[in-house]
Amino acid sequence: MQDKWKQLCTDADALYVHIKDRLGKHKPQTYKFEDAPARPAAVIIPLFFKNGEAHLLFTQRTEKVNKHKGQVSFPGGAQDDTDSDSLQAALRETHEEMGILPKDITVLGRTDNFLTNTHFLVTPWVGHFPYPYEYVISHDEIEKVIEVPLIHLLDDSSFEIRDWERNGKWYKIHFYEYNGNVIWGVTGFLLSNFLNIAFDVPRMTANPA
Repeated sequence: MQDKWKQLCTDADALYVHIKDRLGKHKPQTYKFEDAPARPAAVIIPLFFKNGEAHLLFTQRTEKVNKHKGQVSFPGGAQDDTDSDSLQAALRETHEEMGILPKDITVLGRTDNFLTNTHFLVTPWVGHFPYPYEYVISHDEIEKVIEVPLIHLLDDSSFEIRDWERNGKWYKIHFYEYNGNVIWGVTGFLLSNFLNIAFDVPRMTANPA
């Protein structure tokens, strides 16, 4: 699977056209593990090119935040009443966390909604930004920035599914590893969902509601 996309991951224009086309043809769905009231939230799945190679940007959350302490995530957060829609929420939160200006993110489309076990219904948007970029990091929210080559995430050796028990229920949780950083939980699922839609990577283990 990795070799199929290797050339695309070194050509920014071709990669972004490919992803925009795939997302444009995709009809967004919603994944829920239960029926429950949920607060809307949104994230950006941020792409950029570094040293001629496509990367994805992740952040590790601090222990100061209310939810998902210490976990690796995409930039984003809860949608506020002042946000006109989920995209504005994702762009606003990315600016607040990372200092990336909304005007500097070119949006390519969106993937599927996902209900978290903390009852946020997350809408992921995919976009790219210029690199290098002078991040302005919110240290109350972000412990560190993690930049992962896309081709690494497409490699099956970086991925595994583990059975996970929570409150008497068992779930299949998606895990990715890069240089000692573990991407899992909500972010692992959103990543698998994006890779499935954009690159035909068959890692989805759940059905939409």
